[in-house]
Amino acid sequence: MKRFFFRTIALVCCIQFLIGSEAPLLWAGQPERTDSSPSKFFLHAETITVQKLDTIEKQLQAYLDSDESSLSDRLRNNLIDLSMWGPMAGCSQWFLETLGDSGTARNIFFFAMPLVKWMSEPFIFPVETEGADSRKEVNTAFNLISRLKKEGMESSLDNVGDASLSPQDARDYRNYYLTLIEQFVRDKNIPELAVSLKFSALVHNQESAVDMAYPQKAAAKRKEIKSALVALLEAAKQSPKKLFLRIDMEEYVFKDMTLEIFREVVEENPSLIRNHDGSLRLGVVIQAYLRDSAKDVVALAKWAQMKGFRVPIRLVKGAYLVHEREEAQEEGRKSPVWNFKPSTDANYEGLCTYMLLNRDAIQPAFATHNIRSIAHVMGLAETLGISSKDIELQMLYGMGDPIKKAIVAMGYSMREYIPAGSLARGLKYAGRRFQELANSDNALARTMRGDFTSVDGTAPEFKGEEDIKDGEFIRQVVQEALVQLSKDIQKT
Repeated sequence: MKRFFFRTIALVCCIQFLIGSEAPLLWAGQPERTDSSPSKFFLHAETITVQKLDTIEKQLQAYLDSDESSLSDRLRNNLIDLSMWGPMAGCSQWFLETLGDSGTARNIFFFAMPLVKWMSEPFIFPVETEGADSRKEVNTAFNLISRLKKEGMESSLDNVGDASLSPQDARDYRNYYLTLIEQFVRDKNIPELAVSLKFSALVHNQESAVDMAYPQKAAAKRKEIKSALVALLEAAKQSPKKLFLRIDMEEYVFKDMTLEIFREVVEENPSLIRNHDGSLRLGVVIQAYLRDSAKDVVALAKWAQMKGFRVPIRLVKGAYLVHEREEAQEEGRKSPVWNFKPSTDANYEGLCTYMLLNRDAIQPAFATHNIRSIAHVMGLAETLGISSKDIELQMLYGMGDPIKKAIVAMGYSMREYIPAGSLARGLKYAGRRFQELANSDNALARTMRGDFTSVDGTAPEFKGEEDIKDGEFIRQVVQEALVQLSKDIQKT
């Protein structure tokens, strides 16, 4: 009680100081004002961020120095680098996509498939969904969940792959999840299950759902998506076990529809949507590289407050950057993504702040491989008095494993996002991971080589006139959230 009292007094002092100050460190790219000074709140959070980053780097360096990779692993990494080298990269990507899309191609190049499978193993957990014994395949995934649990990590399964190319592909995708959930309900060794899914794979031809030239077809496709989601929730209706379905975010054109369907399914299915502890069984993803991501988070928080629950939001940076910019340019409209990479990082950190300040309405999960971003979440949480076990960080299976070990060793919760499924469905995904691993400019790739210069601890700033202007919204809502927190504390 005494600890709570002094922590509350200290927090109130920080926030009261903030109310009378302007642009915090996080938004150093904002135009200076004569009366501006760094807020004590953000100054304290930034100080802890630097300390946490230093701890991560030291632990990570120790893991890297003691790494005893096998000859096989080193050979595989060299082959991945070679496949993504210069002119080879385009050919390699085309080859992997062709193998993934065509069974005929896989048969023709049968002699190469063992090599492709071996090179993909670090990034895809093999669950051959085309096999005859689906229960055995699900048990394989459950064994991985149990192993990760023993290592101090949670997991989220994803039936890896891109959009379904046919109605049968979509049925197979849905049946995989139905089998997974039904067997989870019966399995006494798995207390909870988290999965991620894509609308583009859950149904065939998701594009028709946003084609307003044919409103009846769009409405029918949206109804089909909702029905598929409800069917998965129905599979665990009577179970007291904890189930969670995360709807992955895809291209920008589907964003508003995805959030709309999420809200509708939650509102229309009160008997299906909650676990026994009151938590929602359905959540969404927000992409920080989008200019309007902050507005979406604020809208979700207000909606959740009105409905009386916490909305699960997984914050990521985004994976369709080139596509979004090219499409916007072709259509002659403003790009929905930030013009500069530092702006994405600054927006991500701003969203982290807002989400942690609104934990009564948001159940946050922070997905990133950037150790500066990870350290910032830690710094904010400690400043707000949030326990390390109440902060969920997420990373991809097979990517940055030493970072995961360092985070778990520091007492934080880590969830590994596991692309599980057949090799055929996962080849395009594996190709993207090859590209990241071999890219010398990629922050994760550099970090895994012991080069921390890309994450030197400097607070990211919005860059360029357009990004600075659009970044004003997240700055304002964080300021407002801190003011509201101060008022709430004063009431108590």
